[in-house]
Amino acid sequence: MWHLKDIVLENWHLKVFSLVLATGLWALIARESTSEIFFEVPVQYQNVPPNTEVIGDTAKMVQVRLRGPSTLMREITAKDISTVVDLGQMPQNGEKYLPLSPQHVHTPFGVEVLRVTPTRVQVSVETTATVSLRVVPNTSGRPAPGYEVVSTAAKPPSIKAEGPSSHVRTLGNVTTTAIDLTNRKETFTQTVDLDLPDSLVRFPEATPVRVEVKIRKKS
Repeated sequence: MWHLKDIVLENWHLKVFSLVLATGLWALIARESTSEIFFEVPVQYQNVPPNTEVIGDTAKMVQVRLRGPSTLMREITAKDISTVVDLGQMPQNGEKYLPLSPQHVHTPFGVEVLRVTPTRVQVSVETTATVSLRVVPNTSGRPAPGYEVVSTAAKPPSIKAEGPSSHVRTLGNVTTTAIDLTNRKETFTQTVDLDLPDSLVRFPEATPVRVEVKIRKKS
């Protein structure tokens, strides 16, 4: 059975060396002048529940004020700072204000986090939904005088969309970018992009859309 004395004395020389090294580092840092600086960094979310989407302040930038040795602070960049929020206990299809504190900020050794602004973020977690949307060609302008549009047809005629359920399920179709018909006199085919309706909606199998516009001379 291990006794407290045995635990303390085990590898005592390594423990003393570690203590001396740590003390030396802190003493070196303490002798340096200190400075303060702030960065704007995005909030990162970890442990997001599977098959869910994080919405709300997802693009939120927070201001982090730091203090540390001047030599170190001159070298530090925003890439060295991260603000991480754990969503492991976040309920699905729920909205919540999550606190932000210095404990959520990861910094290099020797840097102190003084303040995080704002002190909370609004986050919602929704289930991911997938739907098939009809592709609707979007046209602008008019054919040449005496000509008319007979039909427009997109290929593919539909496309799969995915994203937060409250955003995806409200969509019935997706339009293309505008196709100019000005002074057209004959049938033509044009490759166009999709006019994305919502930044939270994705098209995982998006391919160039070809639209055939049939034009004929008026009878």
